[in-house]
Amino acid sequence: MEAPFDHTGAPNAREVRSKVPIRELSCRNWAFATSKELRMKTSFLITSCLAYFALISCTSAQSGLDVKVQDKAPVRKDKVVKTDSEWQKLLTPLQYKILRNKGTEAAFCGTFYDNHLDGTYLCAGCKLPLFSSKDKFDSGTGWPSFTKPVKEENVWYRSDESHGMNRIEILCARCDGHLGHAFDDGPRPTGWRYCLNSDAMVFLKTKRK
Repeated sequence: MEAPFDHTGAPNAREVRSKVPIRELSCRNWAFATSKELRMKTSFLITSCLAYFALISCTSAQSGLDVKVQDKAPVRKDKVVKTDSEWQKLLTPLQYKILRNKGTEAAFCGTFYDNHLDGTYLCAGCKLPLFSSKDKFDSGTGWPSFTKPVKEENVWYRSDESHGMNRIEILCARCDGHLGHAFDDGPRPTGWRYCLNSDAMVFLKTKRK
């Protein structure tokens, strides 16, 4: 039987190891055995994270869009405010349903989802220019889709948690009419997809010179 102490009176190495918890020994051995592998993995993860954040920064800088959700509508000098009965008289039933009651038209049924003419899309309620045909693309969703508005100040955004979803609602900045929703899965250069209802807008065709 091996003595618990060596000739110097110090505890025997095997005795010391036996008093160290097995879990601690396992951790030490694993850490020692895999230290090189861990360093390599850590270096790879750091490099990947830096590349990812660099890509995000480039995308953000490239988009230049300030899509911020607000609680209140923006204040404008040309604000259009009407009573509910006035809106009903001014708009068609479908326009009223969408613009004033946040309705949604059926996919692939709207007037403009397959419109390829050059021109500008205006708010059906107040005729404020909203989107350009230059920024329109085929998203395959069945709704007219754009990468950006003609002017950032012509629309505003509000949180929409209806139907069990968390979405970004797009509204006309002048009359606060509901237009559709914005999603961050769009193409370059903005990375945004403005998914709109055709009947929330009217189309002004560009006149050829």
